[in-house]
Amino acid sequence: MLRSSISIGRFMGVDLRVHLSIPFLLLVAIGFSMFANGNAMRGVALWLVMCLAILVREVARAIAAAYAGLTLHALFLLPVGGLMALATPAHGKGASAANSRLLLFAGPAANFTVGLLLLGASYGLEPKVSLLAQPWISTGHILRSMVWMQIILGAVNLLPTPTGARSLKQEDADGAKDEKAKPAKPGMLHLPSFSLGTALALAVIVAGIILPNLWFVMLGGFILLGAQLSSSANNISSADADAILVREVMLTEYTLLSSSDTLQGALGRTVHSLQDVFPIVRGDRLVGSIARQSMAERLLTDGDSYLQGIMTRSLQLASPGDKLVEALRRAAALGASEFIPVVENGAMIGILTPQSLARAVQQVKVTRPAPKVRESPRD
Repeated sequence: MLRSSISIGRFMGVDLRVHLSIPFLLLVAIGFSMFANGNAMRGVALWLVMCLAILVREVARAIAAAYAGLTLHALFLLPVGGLMALATPAHGKGASAANSRLLLFAGPAANFTVGLLLLGASYGLEPKVSLLAQPWISTGHILRSMVWMQIILGAVNLLPTPTGARSLKQEDADGAKDEKAKPAKPGMLHLPSFSLGTALALAVIVAGIILPNLWFVMLGGFILLGAQLSSSANNISSADADAILVREVMLTEYTLLSSSDTLQGALGRTVHSLQDVFPIVRGDRLVGSIARQSMAERLLTDGDSYLQGIMTRSLQLASPGDKLVEALRRAAALGASEFIPVVENGAMIGILTPQSLARAVQQVKVTRPAPKVRESPRD
């Protein structure tokens, strides 16, 4: 996701990044407006309407997260909303089912509320305007587009996605195991799950082709994109990955940084390292972690400083005998999945980072012998 995004800075301690599709939409809106109306500013206005709908959703979710006692570290913005990196305080539970529901419904509720307020304001300003006329979203009627953009974004984010369904059932899913699951039969073709969100995305694309409406086609595509990115962290939770242990994929050779190191000195020490996230120690004690990109951005924006002032202190330990999926779920619940130290007998013997996991998991799957399938006796 980081490779397909642009950093727009750090605001109130939150790293903000936007997916490349958002500036791409601006170019599309300007081009379409020039073709349809001969006026580029209407395209810019429609793009700002979309940004307003996203802003309403994410501000509401940030307020809900603060109310639930969660700390927002980073926000990744997409045309259909955003993905949050959250951490819980040391004294709080944070990742409860109630908090998950609060975060899930806060955004759509805010979008629907703002949409209804805009609807009332629209009829107050222009009583004769028809907000149900087609197309709902176009450069020809910015006011109507503003209302429907809020309503459509709210409806889209109420749809179940793989991660959304999991967050609502997190307490049950983490503690339950399906012991009665049957192994797949050889020679059978197993298709990926077809969620309601995927079905709606395809329906929106088809509706956009039939109407025709370019914005509906693009909206359907972005719904699919959002579902893919939001479920990317859970893709490892497959039947194959369920048996992978932490010791099989942890990184055992890594570079350590000191909390007294400066940004410039740390970047100089890590220039030849393949790591993207580095553990930070004070003496012989692990105290935090920091990403290479965070160091570079902070050095450019605020100048040189010490690592201890900007390092991430949220740490979720894993044991080498833990299942990888369970270790990742625990860390994700506390917003600490960027860096997971692997500890045995009080000593750190390895680390897990998103960059090293993708490569290591693929190698384990290739080198691990395929499980033998026991044939059932014939009648």
